Amino acid sequence: MAPTGDWEGYWGPPTSTLDWCEENYVVSYYIAEFWNTVSNLIFILPPIYGAIQSYRDGLEKRYMIAYLCVTAVGLGSWCFHMTLKYEMQLLDELPMIYSCCVFVYCLSECFKYKKTINYPLLFLLIAYSTGVTIVYLNWKQPVFHQVMYGTLVALLVLRSVYIVLWVYPWLRGLGYTSLTIFLLGFFLWNVDNIFCEKLRAIRESLPPLVSVVTQFHAWWHIFTGLGSYLHILFRCDGLPFPAALGGKLLPWSPPAVQLEALLAEHPGCLVNALFPFSVWSDALGCSPFVPPQLWWVGGWRGRAQSRE
Repeated sequence: MAPTGDWEGYWGPPTSTLDWCEENYVVSYYIAEFWNTVSNLIFILPPIYGAIQSYRDGLEKRYMIAYLCVTAVGLGSWCFHMTLKYEMQLLDELPMIYSCCVFVYCLSECFKYKKTINYPLLFLLIAYSTGVTIVYLNWKQPVFHQVMYGTLVALLVLRSVYIVLWVYPWLRGLGYTSLTIFLLGFFLWNVDNIFCEKLRAIRESLPPLVSVVTQFHAWWHIFTGLGSYLHILFRCDGLPFPAALGGKLLPWSPPAVQLEALLAEHPGCLVNALFPFSVWSDALGCSPFVPPQLWWVGGWRGRAQSRE
């Protein structure tokens, strides 16, 4: 971790147990880590939109809660990086545990078609998050939090791999895309921690606008925020949307909903997130007029084709 920054700012000396590699109060007198703060917008704005659309489309409450949990993590992280105060650090780190517990529940329940509650799993996750909270409040060891958070992420990864390999193979594009983006963010997070001194030296030799690219903790926010958003779409895609929509394409629905209707009309369509302007082959039976909202979703194949 980086040492305390050389600059004094509005919030005073840091009291948090962590101080990241970005230099403190360099960009703004009122924000300790400017780029680590504003990069949290990816956690805040898209999930708010997703929660609103989930409510409008009548999805189960757990999906709306999942989106709002991501927003809560973003708000907590914003406060933490803006102030570097211990209380704000807890506001960042504890919601990470709670949101992952919500994700585990959603992913475990994404196959059911009836609105029921899995009380045993719910009780287990509440007990887990409560235990982590009690221990972490009394033992200020960041490694403990990272291990507990990593355990939940590992469960999500294993469950997701199982789903795309054995249950919903047409979700491989979206599942692998969200996982790859998240792992890329995790890689940059480690680089930022391990090579902090070298990164700071590089920034001093670069123009200010160029040196921003080396703020890898901010990139961690961007990639994990996007990966989390895509992962919620991955879970939502297990719902029976085609029957509910009657094959119609709703212009303001979430990408997962739009995709269901699109694939009902164009089975076998492959939408490539990494190359959104590529030419689709007529052999795939894919319409070239794919809505822009679907360009970034991931590599998909039509469900109708996969289910046969």
